Amino acid sequence: MLRQLIQTTGVFGHNRIAASWFKTSIRKSSNATISIDSSSYLNKLKAKYELAQRLCLEDPERFSSSHVDKHNQPNSRDIFPNAELQLSRVRTYGFDYDYTLARYTDKLPETIYTMIRDVLVKKLLYPPALSALKYDKGFAIRGIVYDKETGWLFKLDSNYNIAMDTIHYGREPLRDLEEVYSLHNGPHIPPDYAKSQLYHLNDIYSVPEATLLADIIQYFTEHGIPFHPRYLAEDIRTAGEYIHKGDGISHSPLHTTIMDNIGDYLNRAPELLDILQALKKEGKRLFLLTNSGYDYINIGLTYMFNTSDWRDLFDVVIVRARKPGWYLSHRPFRLVPTATGSTRSRSQPWAPVDRFEDGQVYSGGNLMSFTSITGYSDRNVMYFGDHIYSDLRDPTIQKGWFTGAIVSELKYELSVLRRSEYRQTVTYMQLIEKILKSSQQGTRDPNYIQLPVEEKEAFRQLLDAGRMERRRMRWKLRDFFNPNFGSVFRTEKNPTLFATKIKSFANVYTADLSNLGAYPSDYIFYPKRMTQAHETRMPEVDDLLDEIQLGLGK
Repeated sequence: MLRQLIQTTGVFGHNRIAASWFKTSIRKSSNATISIDSSSYLNKLKAKYELAQRLCLEDPERFSSSHVDKHNQPNSRDIFPNAELQLSRVRTYGFDYDYTLARYTDKLPETIYTMIRDVLVKKLLYPPALSALKYDKGFAIRGIVYDKETGWLFKLDSNYNIAMDTIHYGREPLRDLEEVYSLHNGPHIPPDYAKSQLYHLNDIYSVPEATLLADIIQYFTEHGIPFHPRYLAEDIRTAGEYIHKGDGISHSPLHTTIMDNIGDYLNRAPELLDILQALKKEGKRLFLLTNSGYDYINIGLTYMFNTSDWRDLFDVVIVRARKPGWYLSHRPFRLVPTATGSTRSRSQPWAPVDRFEDGQVYSGGNLMSFTSITGYSDRNVMYFGDHIYSDLRDPTIQKGWFTGAIVSELKYELSVLRRSEYRQTVTYMQLIEKILKSSQQGTRDPNYIQLPVEEKEAFRQLLDAGRMERRRMRWKLRDFFNPNFGSVFRTEKNPTLFATKIKSFANVYTADLSNLGAYPSDYIFYPKRMTQAHETRMPEVDDLLDEIQLGLGK
């Protein structure tokens, strides 16, 4: 019944139908002809459902903002630890540029979408009508995947299970979920398939790519144009690399556009300048490691910090690093000519580099040579970046660097978590889950086992009503974040694959690099104690902490 209802209504636009079904099921249980023994099971479950609705849905004050800060709720200025980290151990800080030091405006993803679209039309012979497509910033999120065999966009959880209510073909949700079961025999994606067929959209640049994939598939489908999903992904990837990298010698089309209109694409960051200067005063060593070119970051940092002397902040500046290959390659470093006039003409960028000189900029290189030249101790280095694979994974695995992930989506997601309606919905869903769990335990009771078949069926249908209500709340929670793909960090029950990678490869994560300035240099980050399925949570800790603070008058 539950699966049939989901498939007949689809996974979108079904909330009112599901809610009505839940209320009708409760009423039917009251009118059923039942024995005295079964009455206790049905009536108790019905009463629990009604009490849950009354406590959660009819008492919004319980979830108002006045209750949010009771236990120091997190906010977007916080840094969140995945592992214990002592800042006093960090002697060297490294930084990526794009989306780490550089804070781009909302105009950038729209420009990326438009430029890739135009390359497809003008250079790769895609239909001219696609030029009318416009970027929808609310469609996609970071961390989803594209199936190059089916053309589906969807979200994966930490166990490589598809979040079934996020599957899209073009701009439309996939309504026939049997297609998924036919392809994979369930929602799980086998490792070999994930490696060969899935295109992981993990960075912020990939959000406009995901939107363009959906828009073109929608257009092709509506106009009966045959295509292979893999070719579409490859073409969009090729166009994306072209606008980002150009011919490898001159400035890329995207970087040229940004440099020519720097104020439209970058936000100034005087507080970041203050933080970097404070770290230098404390005797910390700083380095910049980016895939972008020197001219690009020079214009950007000069604008952000309102000074052309930004290079004085860093002990080493590495551009065009070619991460993530940089961590395992054997490419040598080379000097980048940054002077002008006759001094520039005397530069020898082909000469070997065996040491880093103050005020100079270098390109290429590799992690092994970097460590050898600088002498930086592996376990004293912390590197901040926004990309799981280009910035976080290999420094952690290869050298044991501390790493910090910049996840700008945190700011919005934390604002959702603080909404009273969201907290109300989560509480109600979890309460329904606990009611279902305890009620199912009753079916193991000898008295229940002896009930007539039709009375067991009535009880089962009432359990199904609760399961549908629970699923309805899950859909509602998804829509708080993004109506198509939900939260960047969570599927229905588990962390997303993206969130799992952040946890695996980042010691800490935060919404903005400037948050580092709020923590003293001897601060110790303590991660939350994670409970496993067989362990018991200890809510008493928060209550005892309240008593301690109350006793101290705080």
